[in-house]
Amino acid sequence: MAKRVFADMKLRQKMILVSVVSVALVWIACVGAASSSITEIYRKKLDHIIHQTVEQTSRYVNTEYQNIINLAHYSAVDEGLQGVLTLDVANDRTDYIVAQSVIVPILTQIQLRSEFIDSMGLYLKGTWFYGDNYSMNYDISQRMEAAQSRFLIYWSEEQVLNEGTGNMVLPIIMRIPNGSFSAKNEAYMVININADRMFSYLESLETSLDCYLVIHRDQKVILGDEYLFQHRGDAGYVANANTIHINDWTISCIMDRNLLFEDLNRAMQKMVAVSLAVLFCCVFLAMWVAKTVTNPIYSLMQKVKEFENGDFTVRSHLRGKDEIGELGQSFNSMCTQIEGYIAMLEEEKRQVARVEENKRKAEMRVLQAQINPHFLYNTLDSLYWYSISGKKDEIGQIVVDLSQMLRIGLSKGSEEISVEQELKHVENYLRIQKVIFSDKFDYEIVCGPDVGRYRIVKILLQPLAENSMVHGFADMESMGRIRVRAEIEGSEMVFRVTDNGCGFGSGASSHKSPYSGYAFKNIEERLKLHYGGDAGIRVTSIPYEETTVEIRIRLERMEG
Repeated sequence: MAKRVFADMKLRQKMILVSVVSVALVWIACVGAASSSITEIYRKKLDHIIHQTVEQTSRYVNTEYQNIINLAHYSAVDEGLQGVLTLDVANDRTDYIVAQSVIVPILTQIQLRSEFIDSMGLYLKGTWFYGDNYSMNYDISQRMEAAQSRFLIYWSEEQVLNEGTGNMVLPIIMRIPNGSFSAKNEAYMVININADRMFSYLESLETSLDCYLVIHRDQKVILGDEYLFQHRGDAGYVANANTIHINDWTISCIMDRNLLFEDLNRAMQKMVAVSLAVLFCCVFLAMWVAKTVTNPIYSLMQKVKEFENGDFTVRSHLRGKDEIGELGQSFNSMCTQIEGYIAMLEEEKRQVARVEENKRKAEMRVLQAQINPHFLYNTLDSLYWYSISGKKDEIGQIVVDLSQMLRIGLSKGSEEISVEQELKHVENYLRIQKVIFSDKFDYEIVCGPDVGRYRIVKILLQPLAENSMVHGFADMESMGRIRVRAEIEGSEMVFRVTDNGCGFGSGASSHKSPYSGYAFKNIEERLKLHYGGDAGIRVTSIPYEETTVEIRIRLERMEG
């Protein structure tokens, strides 16, 4: 009877029934197997995590303490410190000042090299010296007595409030030998560890692990809940411990056993819920598979419509070996070819844009490179003659200004620099020329308000100042004047380089002049490349009175 009923079912119904039965059987088997072993696996994994965490924590605390002790040991053998240990600091004011000048910097340096040191002090012959002007405002006498009975170092096991800094501290007292170990000459270094900062790492671990961390020495609790520590062996708790080797302290991790089983039960509930969700998803998946098997043609028609609407990335998911599967693969091949042709056209457009951009950048670099060598040759030639004549001060001034010019000129590869840097660049140039031609000219740099937030393509003004030097003052022995100004006028940034040289003759007017030489052409080409056709140079000239080269750039193109 059952066989006949199954045979009479439709294909979609058969697929759904087989899928549901198969998934249900697998689900029952998996849940049964998991419930028998998950408790032990969970406990072992958690124990491993706790043990690893406690071990890493003890290693962390041990390392930080070891670093602090190493700093103190290295300072204790310092020759300067050993030299002042025998001074009579208690009775001789001069000895006290000498000792203070040696001890206080050492203590301060130790504090600066460790973030966990709250304050430090050094006790020498009844006299205290403190690092970084922080005193230890708590009763240290009992701890000093305990430290004297130890051979080298005493670890305090009780936190105390240092009123000088307002922090809870754990003192460490180190004996500093000077060779004789006599009570009269012996010194002690007190290192106050900021307990809150040192053990903040442990507090974060407590929160993340939902456990309790206790630092103790034998039965003495140094940090943590003393009640939990005393009851850690009870049946309701699980404890794990590790030793901090540098001071024989111990870190114990204590967890409530009920929390372990609570998490386990919660995990089991989640597992059952997830498995049920998977079961229902499989049922719906079986229905979806049956539907896709019976309706492949409809799916392919939908893809064709999407392609007609302009979605060239659409693909058919039919991968069968029957006629419909082959049709779907042919459809995918057609879509891939068309999409490739479109991508090829877009890539060609991007290549053209990149070529044009690279061309523009290459032109900018070539134009800039035309300027730098010309001035560099002249400066190096001047340095050569100064070196022959033995003028060391002038050589030093030229080298400093030249290095600043080169640094601004390189500007880490950037094409633009701030207006202030551009003015600094031309000022370095004029200062070099002033050293070389001390009596030939004077100069002035004027920077208007609010120009500092604007940027400009670099090395524009220096060639204009150089033109004034080389051409404007060519037949003048002295009394030359150069003035460089940068100021905002309305919606434009205006740069003016003015001199009282020979000028451009009667052919120069308020209109653009037919400049000679590459400097002016170079600057004009760079301005047009970077700021457009409305940026350029204008010259006005009255020979031997005032010749001004003016550059105007719209502010909106200089922002940034």
